[in-house]
Parts: sequence; C-alpha cells; structure tokens
Amino acid sequence: MQSAPITATPSQIMVEQLAASGIKHLFYNSGSREALFFDALQQHPDIHGVLALHEGSVASMAGGYAQTALDPAVMVVHLGAGLAQCLGQFINIWHGSLPVVVITFAGDTGSFADRINLDLSHNFGPTSIAAPMMKANWTIIEPEGLPHAIHRAIQVAKTPPVGPVHLAIYDRMLGHEQTTAHIIHDSIADLRSGYPDAHDIAQVAEALEAAERPMLFVGDGVWKSGGEAPVALLAERFGLPIVTTWGERRSVPFQHPLHCGRIDLAAAEINPDLILCIGARHNARGNRDDFNVMANAERVIAIGADVANLKNLGGLDLAILADEGRTAQRIIEWLDAKSGSGSENKERKAWAEGHAATLRNRLVKTAEEVSQSSEYVRPRVLGNQIDSSLEKLGGGIVTVEQFAVPLDCVDEVSNNSRNIYLQAPGASEGWGVGAPVGAKLAAPDKTVVGLVGDGSFCYADSGSWSAAHHNIPVLYVIPNNGAYGIVASSFHRAEGTMAQTGEYAGVTLSNIDPVKIAEGFGIEARYVQNESELEEAFEHGLKVVNEEGRPYLLNVQLPLGLPSGGRTAKEFSFGDAA
Repeated sequence: MQSAPITATPSQIMVEQLAASGIKHLFYNSGSREALFFDALQQHPDIHGVLALHEGSVASMAGGYAQTALDPAVMVVHLGAGLAQCLGQFINIWHGSLPVVVITFAGDTGSFADRINLDLSHNFGPTSIAAPMMKANWTIIEPEGLPHAIHRAIQVAKTPPVGPVHLAIYDRMLGHEQTTAHIIHDSIADLRSGYPDAHDIAQVAEALEAAERPMLFVGDGVWKSGGEAPVALLAERFGLPIVTTWGERRSVPFQHPLHCGRIDLAAAEINPDLILCIGARHNARGNRDDFNVMANAERVIAIGADVANLKNLGGLDLAILADEGRTAQRIIEWLDAKSGSGSENKERKAWAEGHAATLRNRLVKTAEEVSQSSEYVRPRVLGNQIDSSLEKLGGGIVTVEQFAVPLDCVDEVSNNSRNIYLQAPGASEGWGVGAPVGAKLAAPDKTVVGLVGDGSFCYADSGSWSAAHHNIPVLYVIPNNGAYGIVASSFHRAEGTMAQTGEYAGVTLSNIDPVKIAEGFGIEARYVQNESELEEAFEHGLKVVNEEGRPYLLNVQLPLGLPSGGRTAKEFSFGDAA
C-alpha cells in the first residue's frame, strides 16, 4: 500500500483522501456544523463540490452519477436531519444497487446532553435510519483512521455486488486541531466476479439448444458487468426473445429487434419452456402471484454476481454465481467450438423477432389511439423525437422519471442503438431533476436529456437550480399531461366511485407552470404547445446545451393524463368550506 503522511485538520485529511481516491465531484448540501469541511473542499483544486438546495437532490445527483458510469459517487448531507431528508431517494439508490458513499457527521449524544439539534435520538446510532438501504455502515471516532475509512468505503461500494455505503463521522473532528494521518494513494481496485465452471457453461448452452421456446430475462447485472455486447450477441446467436423487468432499459436497448419488453407480457405471449435469467432481479408485489411469470417454464436457470440474482425466481434448476458478461462470453465460445464462429439458429431467431414485433406492435397500436390535435403533442411523437434527435448526434443519455411517454415502442428498431435510457431504479419520486446533473458530470462528452414528468418535476424542482448554478448543460424535457397519470390509471383500475363517475380527485395538477419555475431558478425555458413546434424546439434546446453550454427546459404539452373520458372532480377549497 502506497501512503504518505499528512499533518492537517481532520476536514483537510478527509478531502485529501477523497481526492487521492480519484473522487472528482462531491455532491452536498451545506451545513453550519461542517463549516471547516466545506472550507477544505473549496480550497482543494482536484475535487469539486456540487451544491443542491435539498438533500433529496443531493442523493439523486449522486445516484445519477453512479448509474451512468458505475464509478463511486460521494455525497455529504447535513447531520441526522439531512440523512432523513434524503432517504426517499435512497430507495432508488438501494433498489438500483448503486455505488454511492454517503458521509454524515454526528454529535455525541451520550457523554453530556443526550438531545442535540438535528441529530438522531440517543437511542439509536448515527447510521441506524439508513441501515436498511446500505450495503455497509461504519461509525468513525478517531481522526487518524479517516483515510483508511474513506478508502475502504469507496472500495466496498465499488466491489460486486456494488451498492451504497454510509460513513458516520463524529463532529468533534470538525475543529481546528491538527492530527497526523497517512493518505492512501493506491488506486481503488476495479474488481469483477469470477468465471463460471466449464460444466455449468455446457449445461446452459445445451439447455438453450434443446429448448423449443426459450426466453432470455436480463437485468442490470448485465450492464454493471460490462456485458451488454456479449449478452446481446448470445441472444442473436441462439435466437432468444429478450425480456426485462419494468424500468430496466440499459442492459439490452429496447430498440433491439429481439426485445420483447416486460417479462409478464412477453411470458403470456411466448409461454416459455426455458427461462435463462442473466443479472436479473425479479421485482414483485408481495402476493401469491409473485412467481406466476416463471411457473409454466419447465426449466429456470439464473446467472449473476449477487445472490439477489438467484432469488425471487420460484424454483431454480441451475444457479451460477459468476460475472454476467464473462459467463455470456463463455457460452458464445462454447457455441463457436461446437458449431463454428458466427453460427446462429436462424429459424429460431426469426421466431423470436416475430414475437418481439408482435408485442411491439401492440404497444404502438395502444400509443396511436391518442388522436392528433393542434392543442398538444402526442406522447409517442415526443418519444420518437427524443430518440431520433439523439441518434443523429451519435447517441445520448436519457434519464427517465415519467410514465406518459411510451419509450418501448419508438420507431427505431435496431441492434445498434447508441442511446442509453436510465430509469429511476426504485420508482421513488424526486429522482428525475437531479439524476441528469449527475449523469452529465459522469459522461461530460454525452448529450444528456432529463425526461421528467410534470408531477415528478414538482417533487424536486429545486434540483434544477444546481444545473443553473454550476452551469451543467442538460436538456430537461417535461412531458406535461397536467396529472399524476399513473396514479389516475390506478384509481381507474380500482373500480371505485371515481372510476364509476369518471371524476378523479387528487391527481390533477392545475396551475403549475414548469417554465416559470425553471426561469425562477435561472434556466431558460419555453413552451411547446403542439407537434408543429416540436422538432424546432427540440433542436434549439440541443443547440443551447451542446453549443452554448447551458441548461435548458422544454415544457411539452401532452393530452390530459386522466383515463379516457375522465374529468377533474371538485375538490376541497377553503372558501367553499367557510
């Protein structure tokens, strides 16, 4: 281990170790007790603070950074209260198993007074409330140990299975007193899980060849292992329909001609006799139907670097704990050795492409039921505009927190799509404004679009101030349907009084103007009222972010997001009550 002594304040030691560990950006919300830490951060030339006005935005920016590059993101929030404020977004970070290091400071609630403003109760430790959403937690007492604690936290976060970790540091280390410690200059190891056993590879490959209706279920373990290309090639060579859970859009692009979309819809169409799961974590509802999607398959095989990839799948016939990308490559090598390089099952590939086309066409048909109008933009038209415009630029990144625009049925069908779509991993609202800021910092050479529903935008609109304040050129696109559309749809499916009368309460978002909100935070913005304006507006927004280097916002008017024929119910008004 390479290290060098340093005599400095604990705050300076922390910042120095973060920089030595390769951290370029620190996402934070400033606090008074941490004054000397932020002073040290401001003075260091190799690490830049990215300020947010709310801890939820701090977390979503860090999460967007980690989700884009799979590099550890480091964030600091203000004491126990700040930690509590950001936990809504840690649902996303935890659910996405993203390598985020959160640092908080804590007061001593035992030696003297046991009640300190903004700190957690003395009945619980300083890592307690976040522990259910962390891969690991540590409490730091001695300043000499800070370099080791920080270096270890980053390494643990980055080691498969990657995930968030928490360092709670006692605030008595935030003073002027200097101490001597050793800064660790070793690089953080880029570790991967191992290779599969040759016998297991043969079993998987032979099962794929023997199956009549196989299906490939992919999850985020594919892209986290760098396995996107070999997994897509595996599907093409064996002729496998590709399916995912809701929200997983990166491991194999949904534009791929073998992509069949959501596993539940695809399984009902294909009735698979074999399901091969690679890097997938099956999401369910906590009821007796959770395993139904796997129930009819004669064999289920799971491959992944984490035990989470091997559970919630009903019964498994074979489980392989190994790197997803390496395993896919070994299966391809098995096929090369048996049948020759480049060989593929053309008949089954055509069968799989046929199912993918059928499922995609159903989505297109549903999306095209929205009639054309001069008063709004149809959701599918907006999705096509985003996808095609970014492809023309060589590909971009779209962070997604919305449900109005159907992204699974854009016109482009290709196995060479260059766009990356990143969904809020845990569907916890408030992700979409901060995430593109982190994504742009992680991928500065890529065009980044933040596709954020109008309701989601209001959860964390102050995050747009960070984009303006730090001049981070992201294009926010607000598909504005004037409602919590997904909630309204759930109200309709519940078949209660609202569904019977067609009058929906608690879902219409009236008198909200994202353009004025954005302008109030310092971002230039414009309205897009109909399809005749869309292409020009989008090209202008891309020019602002890519050529002028400024953030920009488009508020795109969509049809009202209520069920067909739905109306806004009369809701409580203080004046009426009087």
